[in-house]
Amino acid sequence: MEIKEKIKVLIEHGYENNFLDFKLKQYPAKVTPDLIKDVMAMANSPFEEDKFIIMGVNDDSEVIGIENDIELVDSSIYQNIILQYIEPDITIDYFKYIYGDKILGILKIDHKNNNQPYLIKKELPTLKIGSCLIRKGSQNAPANRRDFDNFYIKKEKFEVDILDPSLRAVNDELAVAFLEVSIKNYTSLPVTIVGGTLYIMNENNQQLSRHSIYGFENFIGADFKLALSPKSEMVGDLYLGFESSDCLRLNLDEYGTTNQKFLFKLVLFDTNNGEYIIEEKDASVYALGKFLWKVKQKKKGIEQL
Repeated sequence: MEIKEKIKVLIEHGYENNFLDFKLKQYPAKVTPDLIKDVMAMANSPFEEDKFIIMGVNDDSEVIGIENDIELVDSSIYQNIILQYIEPDITIDYFKYIYGDKILGILKIDHKNNNQPYLIKKELPTLKIGSCLIRKGSQNAPANRRDFDNFYIKKEKFEVDILDPSLRAVNDELAVAFLEVSIKNYTSLPVTIVGGTLYIMNENNQQLSRHSIYGFENFIGADFKLALSPKSEMVGDLYLGFESSDCLRLNLDEYGTTNQKFLFKLVLFDTNNGEYIIEEKDASVYALGKFLWKVKQKKKGIEQL
């Protein structure tokens, strides 16, 4: 959804919550506790998409607009104030939005501001250094111990990346194909992967084939497990089940290639029922050797007709 359309939906159907706040008037073009509190609290919200403070709307969600004789504050003024008083840095954008015959001010806090917790770094009369506010529902509240725990837990991630979006079906003896991946355990606890599947889909999101994981850097089979210690990373090939019928499903030619691009969806599971999903567009597949016997047999049959 484009930003203008998204703002229109928020104005017409939104309500104050942990990613949306309405203000009747725009903040003054100077240092004010309200601006700093509101931006800090919204940036600390657990909501992981863009957050908005819309100025020119009253408490009843009625669009009033910014007064005609008041100019829109330059975005750089708000930005400089925020950089002076909040750490780590928060980047914002402030711009005009026309709704009917009303002018509104939109302060957008981009979702890329995800380095919580955000704290006061320069003291104000009502805000001491180290103060931390978080948006909870429609209110700004002081962050408590649980909030800080959540901030740091959020930084602990388990990530899977497909490094080479090309499935290589080149080992017909083991009946496996290879996919190069990176698996990173950024958490403070060990994680053990106990299974997973690669789904291959076409441009219409229709599933063409599925391939179970049988190993990482070596063939294990159905009892595949991969243990990652805390703060560790592994890079290598997943061993994925592959058979000659998959060449037909994926429309490979007798040389094991196709011009078609696929969507890969890789799903991994751990011992705690955690699920990790990564998708990769414009992926490719190729095959060699005995994998191609059904494709060649089909082509031969067509040529004989």
